[in-house]
Amino acid sequence: MMDNMLQRDYTEKNSFSSTFVEGKLLHIVPYEAKHGKYILSNQMNHPLMDKDAEFDGDVMNLEQRGLAYTCMINDEPIAAAGMKIIWNGVAEGWVIATNKIWDHPLLIAKAIKKNFARLAKENNIKRVQTAVREDFKTGIKFAEWLGLENEGLMKYYGFDGSHQYRYARIF
Repeated sequence: MMDNMLQRDYTEKNSFSSTFVEGKLLHIVPYEAKHGKYILSNQMNHPLMDKDAEFDGDVMNLEQRGLAYTCMINDEPIAAAGMKIIWNGVAEGWVIATNKIWDHPLLIAKAIKKNFARLAKENNIKRVQTAVREDFKTGIKFAEWLGLENEGLMKYYGFDGSHQYRYARIF
């Protein structure tokens, strides 16, 4: 777990929002690379994602002010999500999570969905796209729940040679 005193002070000063659920406090805070490193160093939310955790090069490059956030429960990063600008009006969406997301799946999913649309609107993003492994059924359902549409299969797109679907949402 992160240094509780330091993280609690940071969380209280920098929260986008806070919610109490079952006696636990959910904070939505700006994403930092250290959150991503922590999430990837813990068991991911699905065995297929453990392969992605082996490739941690992107967690350092996902910090973009106002475009990424972390879901913290009791001062521990549980999930992080955001968008990375590709060019004007177009962004790549991403989500990473530990297996603790399954302790509060609806709470975290709703926070991601709420902030997903908000970030797109606040940043004049017209298109958000993402890649989802073709064998990650939960990820496919989540992308569709977020309102993204399947635009086709990208063969050998993953860093590990996996086939991935391109999903996108137009705002």
